[in-house]
Amino acid sequence: MMAAIFASEYYQISFILILAAFAIPISRKASVAEIPILIILGILFGPVLGVIDHQFAINLMSSFGTVGIGLLGLMIILYYESHNINLRVLRRHFWRIISLDTVGIVVTAIAAGLFFSLLTGAPFGIGFLFGAIVSPTDPVTIIPLFRRINIKEDISGTLIGESLFNDPLGIILVTIAIVLIAPGASTVSLFTTLAKPLGMFAATFVYFLMQISIPSVIGIAIGFSVIYLNKILNFENLIVGLLLGIVILEFTLLEAMSITPFPAIIATGAIVGNFSDKSIFWNRETNFQENLSFLSQAIIFLLLGSMMTQQEMINYFFIGFALAMVVIFLTRPMAVFSSLSVIRSNNSDTPMNNRIRTFFSLVGPRGVVSVVMSTVPYVVGLANNIPILIQWGPLINVSVSFVVLFSIVLQTIYIPLISKRLIGEPAAIQPEGKAEGE
Repeated sequence: MMAAIFASEYYQISFILILAAFAIPISRKASVAEIPILIILGILFGPVLGVIDHQFAINLMSSFGTVGIGLLGLMIILYYESHNINLRVLRRHFWRIISLDTVGIVVTAIAAGLFFSLLTGAPFGIGFLFGAIVSPTDPVTIIPLFRRINIKEDISGTLIGESLFNDPLGIILVTIAIVLIAPGASTVSLFTTLAKPLGMFAATFVYFLMQISIPSVIGIAIGFSVIYLNKILNFENLIVGLLLGIVILEFTLLEAMSITPFPAIIATGAIVGNFSDKSIFWNRETNFQENLSFLSQAIIFLLLGSMMTQQEMINYFFIGFALAMVVIFLTRPMAVFSSLSVIRSNNSDTPMNNRIRTFFSLVGPRGVVSVVMSTVPYVVGLANNIPILIQWGPLINVSVSFVVLFSIVLQTIYIPLISKRLIGEPAAIQPEGKAEGE
């Protein structure tokens, strides 16, 4: 019996890895991004054909190695993508990015939460949890897309910076949403500890600062330390293993301390990407992390499609589609225009106007973070016996899946088209891997 289970699980893992490879030639033939192809393949070989077992996909995403392949993959993806942070652009547009990542995600969470509650009849606390989960935009979709079309650095850098930094902020917002619903849950014990002497409002502010500042300082210190240590000892090809091990250690230790590790991981990746000496070994490290990141996102998006059932797809398609349209065309513009109205002046080569604001408001695909976080409500509900999370968790998961699917498919199609109309940028496609200015 155990041998049969072992064979079945490894058979499915091998099939997922093989299937992921076919997304590239299919996407090339269809002239679309590979992420929608991965999701569609997951749906085809999951709920439609039954080759990838529904429960296996859920367990692999949320329980593998205790935390799930989703969180582990997210760690790898954010570490690699943070290599691409342009610190010069980040400094120039710091306040614009901060406004999008604070005012923007709060507006998104509240507005999307209200519509979720109206459409499903869920309590607003559950709606706000859904809104928090879909509040971050996705660098995994945006960065490759911007590499392939000509977008001014001021615009692309702001949107990429927003998508990288709103991931950990969105995760923190999910934690706060769970606190509001179930303050006794073990996953939010640090916040509960702070709330007892400080009160809910003060605890939220302190918790937010702790979750950003502590891991960021740790990540920056580790990044510079590794660069300095490598100059003395020269780890050569094993700099790959060293940094992967350090990033996993950051993730493990900070998670154990109830502190989100992703600001630390992003900070370490940004320091390595900007301050390493670009020798052959550092280039190999970047290439290795790029391949590992792509493999991680391929597995996550395949699992996203495989986790749904035929019954869920039939029952919740229209709700999912409606929520996706709300998030893409209503809450995202609300978030962008409200947050950018706070920052009226900026040291920018591209002055902010309504056409650029409109472009910003139409660029905001949801992705890996939302997919991974969508499994959290149900998992937390089961682990802590919280009926309201057990009841609404599956609907949140399916709804987020539809939002991610539709936002990625639609935006990878229309972003090259609207860039020319709104910001005067040609929609010319550059060779894969060639960034602007190379």
